[in-house]
Amino acid sequence: MYPLIIGLLLFAGTLAQNQPAPQQTPAQQTDTQQAATAPPTKVGNETCLTCHDIGADFSHTPHAKQECEACHGPGSVHADTGGEDKSVSFKAHPPKWANQQCMACHGNDPEVSDFFKAAHGRNGLACNSCHEIHPSDVRFGLLKTKEVNLCIGCHQTAKADFLKPFHHPVLEGAMKCSDCHSPHEENLRPMMRRAAGSAQACVSCHSDKRGPFVFEHVPVRVNNCESCHRPHGAINERLLRRNEVHMLCLECHSLTPNVLTAQPPAFHDIRSPRFRECTTCHRQIHGSNADPAFLK
Repeated sequence: MYPLIIGLLLFAGTLAQNQPAPQQTPAQQTDTQQAATAPPTKVGNETCLTCHDIGADFSHTPHAKQECEACHGPGSVHADTGGEDKSVSFKAHPPKWANQQCMACHGNDPEVSDFFKAAHGRNGLACNSCHEIHPSDVRFGLLKTKEVNLCIGCHQTAKADFLKPFHHPVLEGAMKCSDCHSPHEENLRPMMRRAAGSAQACVSCHSDKRGPFVFEHVPVRVNNCESCHRPHGAINERLLRRNEVHMLCLECHSLTPNVLTAQPPAFHDIRSPRFRECTTCHRQIHGSNADPAFLK
């Protein structure tokens, strides 16, 4: 008899375990559960500022006229869950999502509109990697820190070049990376600001080399300044790629005949030191209006 009773009790317990749990009515659901299933709505800046001190100094920034939710999206779920829902945080989304929020307004700016096609955009760099959205200390462009520090934080090779004996004075603050490069567009790689090529970036400062000249030096006009010079820094004077000028010239003006460049005249014995300083005679090597051999 007892085994039968025990068996019935065990069977009844098994049935009870297999019964589905009763569904909660909306009134029985917690606020957190309801917030998680309800479509998000806007709550207004005042609600955001009750927790987020980061927006306290927002009024003096260029974004002051924008609502928090214009960029972050409706915040009701975030607020109702006590911050547990992170969907309004840029950190909770991939860089492309964050960039799209920025481009909703800044996409009409011609300097920014091609960002997704440029190297930074293609490689998944987020706008807020370099820019502060609501800073307490407003810098030009809302940059997080000095421009050069942002750039060399990733571009370590350029930093090393700027530390060489002869370099453009970027680390010293006399120039900025953006004088030559555009971080948001790519008219010409590597993100050069001047669409016509790197030579145009150079002659914006080195105006005496601009031309046009009656007698053009082919490397300057065709291959740009980087045929002979390094753009950031070098161990050689004038940022030259070679430590001896004649070795640089011989890269094109070799003793081997070619159809593009002239051979040195027969009396140029390059074994003699006399003929190793090409620029002693050929002084206008960037181009001349008077002499096809760039003698003056």
